[in-house]
Amino acid sequence: MSNELKPTTPSAINIASDTPVSSVQQTGEKNVYANRVDNMNITIQTASIAPQLLTQTPQPTAMTVDRTHYNLFVTYGVDFSQNTPFTVDAERALTEYMDDDLKAEFSPLSSDIIEKIKSFPCIFANENTNYGHTNEEQTLGYGYIRHIKIRRDGMKIYPQILYLLPQQRLNEALFELDILGSSSFNEFNRVHWSIKKIDLIEELHELGFQI
Repeated sequence: MSNELKPTTPSAINIASDTPVSSVQQTGEKNVYANRVDNMNITIQTASIAPQLLTQTPQPTAMTVDRTHYNLFVTYGVDFSQNTPFTVDAERALTEYMDDDLKAEFSPLSSDIIEKIKSFPCIFANENTNYGHTNEEQTLGYGYIRHIKIRRDGMKIYPQILYLLPQQRLNEALFELDILGSSSFNEFNRVHWSIKKIDLIEELHELGFQI
């Protein structure tokens, strides 16, 4: 037996002349029947349906707030009303305005320590516009850290801002907030990240802020 394929020609197909003609039944409205059509153009209208998204709706997560400490971030040119991420240089992260025992408590930044730090309330501020004070329009953010991304030369902080507070009011409460400095120069005048062993929420309440 040969494996060669042989094409079939029309002459090789015998069609009986007495082949019965099939009947066609149509139901519905605006039907069209064509007995024999060589070419037909059909236009099909399709409704535009957006595909279903498979992403899950984010669910709110419970957060445990640790009021024993708070984070103080001072940066420059950040719009905290938009939860804008910002970076902190490694040499200015938890290296200044802190006692040695407090520095040791949060070094190195392991995953467990990062999670603990994220449970502290935070002050997010830009540098004062002047030495030791700022203008009445400048605000800072109160909130929490959503995420910390660690890199070799520093880290990126992703804030979650809950309230905007007048920064000058906190310039006037250095002692209450354990912010180092004086009326001529304080921590709000230097870009850095420090941790304070202070109940920030209680102190803000005493200053008249309804946090």
